[in-house]
Amino acid sequence: MYKNPYPHLFSPLKVKNLTLKNRIMSAPNMLFHTVDGRPTDYYIRYLEHKARGGAGIVNLGEIPVCDGGCHTPGMEQTRDNLPLLAEMAAAIKEHGAIASVELTHGGRNARPEFNKKAPMGPDEYTTPFGVHINAMTEQDMEDVAEAFAWASEFWMGAGFDTVLIHAAHGWLFPQFLSPLMNHRTDKYGGSLENRMRFPLMVLKRIRERVGPDKAVCIRLSGSERDPEGFDVNDIITFLEKAQEYVDLVEISVENIVNFFGTTYRPWGLNTDLSEAIKKSGRVNIPVFVIGSILDPELAEEIIASGKADGVSMSRALIADPYLPEKAVCGKADEITPCLRCLNCTDSDNLHRHFVCSVNPLIGREERLGFGENIGTARHAKSVLVVGGGPAGMQAAITAAERGHDVTLCEKSGALGGLLKFTDSDSLKVDLKRYKQYLVRMTERKNINVLLNTEAGDELIERLNPDTIIVATGSSPVTPGIKGIENARHATEVYFSDAGKGNEIVMIGGGLVGVETAMHLANLGRKVTVLEQAGDVAMDAGTVYKIGMLWKAAELGVNIITGAAVKEIRAGEVIYTREGAEVCVKADEVLYAVGMKSNENTYFELAMKAPHVVAVGDCKTVGKVAGAVHSGYFAAMDVGK
Repeated sequence: MYKNPYPHLFSPLKVKNLTLKNRIMSAPNMLFHTVDGRPTDYYIRYLEHKARGGAGIVNLGEIPVCDGGCHTPGMEQTRDNLPLLAEMAAAIKEHGAIASVELTHGGRNARPEFNKKAPMGPDEYTTPFGVHINAMTEQDMEDVAEAFAWASEFWMGAGFDTVLIHAAHGWLFPQFLSPLMNHRTDKYGGSLENRMRFPLMVLKRIRERVGPDKAVCIRLSGSERDPEGFDVNDIITFLEKAQEYVDLVEISVENIVNFFGTTYRPWGLNTDLSEAIKKSGRVNIPVFVIGSILDPELAEEIIASGKADGVSMSRALIADPYLPEKAVCGKADEITPCLRCLNCTDSDNLHRHFVCSVNPLIGREERLGFGENIGTARHAKSVLVVGGGPAGMQAAITAAERGHDVTLCEKSGALGGLLKFTDSDSLKVDLKRYKQYLVRMTERKNINVLLNTEAGDELIERLNPDTIIVATGSSPVTPGIKGIENARHATEVYFSDAGKGNEIVMIGGGLVGVETAMHLANLGRKVTVLEQAGDVAMDAGTVYKIGMLWKAAELGVNIITGAAVKEIRAGEVIYTREGAEVCVKADEVLYAVGMKSNENTYFELAMKAPHVVAVGDCKTVGKVAGAVHSGYFAAMDVGK
């Protein structure tokens, strides 16, 4: 008889007129796939992907309710758009999930380029970017309350089961709740009771509009994590009153470093807030929690221990929308792990197509499907993959899943490629978990793995492959600095002595240099990073970089920009900065100034099979996303 491996996570939950089939919410996130205010088919299929994967609630995210509150391009809430919006709801509901839409108002964070009306918030204010914010009048508050009420009715009329009111992440509601942002002297500022007045007015207006039977949810920051800001006790007081109008609360947190948890933050980082709310005994509606909840084991523990009634997942369900389905079927070890690299968030900031480092399909379902095309290729081929790093393993896994005869040869004694460093890194736990997943799946699939083997003529003659996928990675660039022979490459610290001596100088402030410096600082070393350019980690995405540098500062890494290294001497490094020559003590000197493609093998093999393709770093030096995506699509092209 079947025994559910996660009985708390997969128990149904009644919320007003709705029945959730499990306790997993697919959190609203930022796809923004709209054209002229209309959702694209990509957007609809993206939501359907989440629903097919098994989440109990699937949210359409970031829908501004009115002009003046848009921090995204928005989606026009018009009668002409109703058929498309109804299709979005249907795409979710047809797979047994609850269809929800997140309604927002950016307040003082609304972006002028998306609005005709000037931004407004609790106070008159001028942003660091020179945008003037108007203090809201009582009429403005009435208009916004009416906009939320109207939008709630509109989206429910379009077929969505519920709405999720966004009262977190620095948008309008927390701007009023926060004593850090609300300095009003009227009845909407000052005391907590006054700061709650406007948000409660909006929720009351929504309830009055949609009636007593419809479920209304709220996304709420449980704390500002600031001694001068609102805390969880304030939020408990707010929820005591708000629960008269809302039926479920999802608890998040304020501050971008907190709610966009990078790989340097703990898992489940907001459960202390949801637990405090649950244990208060003053909140009687279901409490969900979001914040780096990355696997079903943690989700089960959170619910079973009473820290929350359910969990909300964003990036975990981007990395693998089928997380719920795999978990309930006892296949949790086949869930693609999230790296918390924030490539998904940063790809939107760059206004390009939505990108997940480990899931090439997400956000591109309209063109690529949900994974059905992973099925058997039309023509089974013999495939040789050369190199066992992330690109090679992904290529081998995908080719094997499509029914090809796959051999992977790796010249070293273990799979992993450059990701082998994660076995020793003291901080990159998520990346280590992903490396282990790739190795596990490579070993589990029908792949002939040959370790300590190079792709010589004898092997190629024996296999006679139809396709050779070359994934031979990259090697460090050695800088032309006097005395460089007295230094070693940053990655060597993971495979031998983890930094000799106490004072270490890192030459190069890209991702590899800064993150290796952080690892060494985490082990107790004193590390100085010297970067010649005027900024560091320029190869990092914006949001990830914010979290990384926050952690680097916490660890005490000393980062110096504009530092041109002239010479490495015994016990010291000489560099110039702003015209002055500076000497810094160094028990050891490391460098990380870039990588170069190992492309020779590709050219050697280019004529030894009908189809030979380079993937990963040996084609273009990059990060995990480039390796995984290139390996995946190269394998997809085999046998068509």
